[in-house]
Amino acid sequence: MSRIPKKYINTSFFHIMVQGINKEYIFNHEKDIEKYLKIAKQAKQEIELQIVSYCVMSNHIHLLIYVENIEELTKFMHKTNLIFAKYYNKKYNRVGYVFRDRYKTQPIFSEKHLYCCIDYIHNNPVKAHICTSPSKYKYSSYNYNLFETDSLVNNNIRKYIEDKKFKGQENDNFVFMEDDDNKEQICKKIIDEFLLRNNTEISNIRKDKSLLKVLLCDLRNEYKISYRMIEKELGIGRETLRKL
Repeated sequence: MSRIPKKYINTSFFHIMVQGINKEYIFNHEKDIEKYLKIAKQAKQEIELQIVSYCVMSNHIHLLIYVENIEELTKFMHKTNLIFAKYYNKKYNRVGYVFRDRYKTQPIFSEKHLYCCIDYIHNNPVKAHICTSPSKYKYSSYNYNLFETDSLVNNNIRKYIEDKKFKGQENDNFVFMEDDDNKEQICKKIIDEFLLRNNTEISNIRKDKSLLKVLLCDLRNEYKISYRMIEKELGIGRETLRKL
């Protein structure tokens, strides 16, 4: 077992993101999503951790996990992903990796951060323009009582939150793990909708600073799109965009 990073010592809550290899859409079929959740549920019964919230998208998964021992988290992710990979490769007659690299882990250091993360996870389908409300997305924990009825969410989580004092500084500007592929799709969709709404083209946007400012405000403030991605889609240099 590798050395545990110091930043993980003072918390028991972790935001996890698992992505398909080469950003492949490994969850296009409902049965595959249901299989992953079933495997996760079975692994959870054998390992000491709790799943606070989750959301399964087409090519990645978000999990918010409570665990006392970080090594248990490693065991859980390894077991869940390994079993699913074997199932997936057999079903689709393929070989090799199913998931991209190692799963990403982000520690949660405050109660406020925790609830922001839950909200962020549940709103993934909304931000990806799959649905207009998290309640309309089938494969997340949003429509369950997070702390009682969902088979993946243990009813003791509230008690954990109340009993434990989070360490670290409070921060209102939480940054969560993003899937660049989804961000790119969102960026393109917002730009296309903006052009249609204003009956214009990108070439005109480049010349009209007032329109460009409005579009930039939407992309940056509402959807947290990076200057790098906006530059790529609009063909306008980052420094020019930053000066607006």
